[in-house]
Amino acid sequence: MFIKQSVFEKLIKKAYKYDSLRIYKSEDDNLIIDTPNCTLGIHKDFITKEVKGALIKLVGDLPERMESILYGKGGNMQYEISEMIDTSILNNDYTKDREYSPYIVSNVTIEKIYRVIQSESDISIIRMFKQEYLDLIERSLVDIKGGETNVEGPISDDEGSSLRWYTNVCALEIKRSVAEDYTNELIGALKTIKLEKCEE
Repeated sequence: MFIKQSVFEKLIKKAYKYDSLRIYKSEDDNLIIDTPNCTLGIHKDFITKEVKGALIKLVGDLPERMESILYGKGGNMQYEISEMIDTSILNNDYTKDREYSPYIVSNVTIEKIYRVIQSESDISIIRMFKQEYLDLIERSLVDIKGGETNVEGPISDDEGSSLRWYTNVCALEIKRSVAEDYTNELIGALKTIKLEKCEE
């Protein structure tokens, strides 16, 4: 799985602290772990001991099948209507039904906090994402021997407001967490340049 465990643990702890760690278990025992800025969907046969252990250590018991629970500090648990959970993150066929387009993670950073993302098909579409969420992605962790496919993405179906990376094992969606001022001269200048791609 291409998710860096140390960053995953840091981000779920942060969400838990602010009563915003949502965990959903599907009827097939797949997990969706949702925080305000990122969502991770993992197919049941590939949920690692480390991921499961980190979740149990933080929240205790995980949801039963078809349950969604919002967890928070102090043991707060709020059961939610499972039908309201977007399970599309576990559907790896992003070429059908929805219009996804490819994006690049550029080599441009702003104050080492934000990474500039650009649409491959329309260079005027520029977005900024927090580096701390992009740090979740570690392509070298893909388990090719275990049957995992190479990481695809980032792709977006909402003009870069959220980005997805995926394999046949899991999918990660990162949501833009910064309100951008598009009158900003820097962003204006970047919209005219084809940025150079770098690995996350």
